[in-house]
Amino acid sequence: MTHTLLCVRDYVPENNIFELKQTGKTEVLREITDRAKALSILPDDIAASEVFHQLLKREQLGSTGIVNGIAIPHCKTDMIEPDMSIFVGYSSEGIEFDAHDGNSVFLIFTVLTRKKSGTIHLAALAAISRMISKYGLSTNISDYLNPEALRRIIEECEYEI
Repeated sequence: MTHTLLCVRDYVPENNIFELKQTGKTEVLREITDRAKALSILPDDIAASEVFHQLLKREQLGSTGIVNGIAIPHCKTDMIEPDMSIFVGYSSEGIEFDAHDGNSVFLIFTVLTRKKSGTIHLAALAAISRMISKYGLSTNISDYLNPEALRRIIEECEYEI
């Protein structure tokens, strides 16, 4: 079996790491899709609205708020321009995200992939999970609530897929 490397940094340009201003799940998902539109990852308001609704629909299946302050909302859409884009939002205030442990979320990795992108979607989710584990994000989350610290760990992460 041939393996390749998924470099998380290839899908997280500098402007994709940002402080979240909202404190509710719906508002934060809107903030993320608005950011994607502002960065031309989503081409227009129609695309931003469609992706926002897809993210909400995914959340209705079950919260992507895992434990210890982290959420990983994701969806597949042909509305995005690249094959995949990952956004990393952070909040020192905390976000009510209906996380499985009932606690607020402080760090959100949002993965948007094209529908026909194959297994890259799953590889990205696995890479993010490994990064959370490797750097102890869930136990040391306050150390990573700034763009410099997040960029540093994202730059270092490469995972075989």
